[in-house]
Amino acid sequence: MTNGLDREGILVVDDERWLCEIVGEVLRAEGCQPVIFTNPNEALDAIERHSFALAFIDINMPEMSGLELASRIKACNPHCEVVIMTAYASIENAVQAIKIGASDFLRKPFSTGEVGFCLRQFQERKALRERASRAEERYFRLVQNIPMLIFRLRRNFGLDFINQACLSILGYTAKEAMHTAGWFMERICAEDQPKTRNLLQCAFDSSSLSFTVECRLAHKDGHMVHGLLKCISNTGCRAEEEIECIEGIILDITDRVLLEKTLVQREKLNTLGAIAAEVAHEIRNPLVCIGGFARRLQKKLPDAPEAGIILKESERLEKILDRIRDYLTPVAICRRECSINEVITQCAELLSPYIQEKAATFRMDLKENIPAVFADPDVLAQVSINLIRNALAAIQRGGELVIRTFETDQNIHIEFRNEAAGARLKKPELLFLPFDEGGESIGLPLCYRLLKNMGGLLSFDQEDGHVTFTASVPKNC
Repeated sequence: MTNGLDREGILVVDDERWLCEIVGEVLRAEGCQPVIFTNPNEALDAIERHSFALAFIDINMPEMSGLELASRIKACNPHCEVVIMTAYASIENAVQAIKIGASDFLRKPFSTGEVGFCLRQFQERKALRERASRAEERYFRLVQNIPMLIFRLRRNFGLDFINQACLSILGYTAKEAMHTAGWFMERICAEDQPKTRNLLQCAFDSSSLSFTVECRLAHKDGHMVHGLLKCISNTGCRAEEEIECIEGIILDITDRVLLEKTLVQREKLNTLGAIAAEVAHEIRNPLVCIGGFARRLQKKLPDAPEAGIILKESERLEKILDRIRDYLTPVAICRRECSINEVITQCAELLSPYIQEKAATFRMDLKENIPAVFADPDVLAQVSINLIRNALAAIQRGGELVIRTFETDQNIHIEFRNEAAGARLKKPELLFLPFDEGGESIGLPLCYRLLKNMGGLLSFDQEDGHVTFTASVPKNC
């Protein structure tokens, strides 16, 4: 049988046997195997047991009208096409046949050529439906599996649709996202919500508005995902129509943002290194002279306070120069394949007495089966220990510290998140510079520099009474 008709049969039902045989003969000549019935009830029994793609049905039969039989066939198998055969075509019959979904008519007496034409028309429609179905399936797979969020948002900010990429990008299934009230806006970082909400509202109010905005979104496991949200204008709507839904996409640009930060901080570090080395060189000799002069002056005039002040300030400048020198001193990096989760676990065990002493609520959320990184495990351990100690020093007794690991396309990330009771830092970038007072102040600058030497990045964020340091290291590709 041609065009796949052997998978589903063709039904012929007419109370006149000879007419069934004529139709059957044409169908067999076309390579089909028709199933013939002269009793409509027997045809119904066959419909319940077998699948038919096409049915030729006489409209006037003594036990049941052809229209009733066609209606019951369509109820059992909506995809079965029906050709009505009649010698008494009328507008009323045509209307009823259209209502039940008849595809074609054969007016008796008909020729074998007309039966063949009906069959070919059916085959063309079937082939067209199959092509449309394949195209729809390809489109569905593309939309569902493309590595970006595709969404359709209602005016109340509820989701009408979201694709399966929601799971890989934000950790939620599409079903979870669509059936959780307020899910979409709750995912957007609190600081980015007002701007994003305003732009979305403007998109609902204007059918021609499209926009692109960067925003941060919260992953299910707690880490932040940097996203590029683009709203697609409803160009098919008339200006006076109220827009009920808008469509858009969200592209995960976390790795791109990380790369930009890495490049910017690398340039800052290079500039800092050049300036600091020159400053240290130019200042050290005069500083030594000033310090020596202050000591001699203090011996001659022990009661004079000015000499003590000069000496104290010169010693402070010497310490700053020492920190700059230590900061710029090359550090040997011995890279090899290693597991970030193992490094973090070992550091946590090493610092457990300190954690217990602080009575901290300590939690690790390490992603299972996370890929290895190509880095120096000892250096990673040093960075992790410094960041854990820094977090514990910042929280109050009994405060919470959460360490989690996660991955993006190109990097593995370790997030150190702790409560912060103090005011927000106005210039957080200064955390990574070696100029502050205090013996522990070199910790963060050194962590930043060590990660940079391994091709990674140390970044800082503060939000909702928490601070987060994120150490990022490239995957072992």
